[in-house]
Amino acid sequence: MSVIPGNQSVKKFSWRLIAEIIGLLSIVAGLLLVAWEVRQANNIARAEIVMNLTEQWNEFNSTWFENPEVARLALSVMNPDQFEVSPIDQSRIMAMAWHFTNIFWTAQIAYENGLLSDKDIRNYQSDLIWIIKYMPGLKADLSHIYETSPYLHGAFIFEPIEQLLQAEAADSERMHDK
Repeated sequence: MSVIPGNQSVKKFSWRLIAEIIGLLSIVAGLLLVAWEVRQANNIARAEIVMNLTEQWNEFNSTWFENPEVARLALSVMNPDQFEVSPIDQSRIMAMAWHFTNIFWTAQIAYENGLLSDKDIRNYQSDLIWIIKYMPGLKADLSHIYETSPYLHGAFIFEPIEQLLQAEAADSERMHDK
């Protein structure tokens, strides 16, 4: 079949080609829209997890300065040698340790699912290091939770507790050798 200008088959071919190009452009535009929406959803999820974790910290901090019993309990974990701890207080201290563990576990899961950056997870890990350093009355309970919760083992955020346990084991071994 010869192609002659003005021929009907050429016009049909041109319209068909234009329709295919428009269809292809529509598909590409749709895919770009879906990619943008997925990115927006991920950004929203990241913001929500950070807000949720911050809310959990703020909840504890608010309770700390609003409730004298919690303030005293916090002081007792910050200065364990200066306070006598009752069995009820010890139960509350364990609950405090679980509260912090849950915050850190949530951060670890969020990190593993791409909702927190490397910088974010290191910041949360530094919070755990701060707690270990400045709230020494929580060390035993944090260590107990870690030792009895195998799902925490190997999680990046809990490496400071693993290091604490290793240091305590080494100290105990040195004391035993003397």
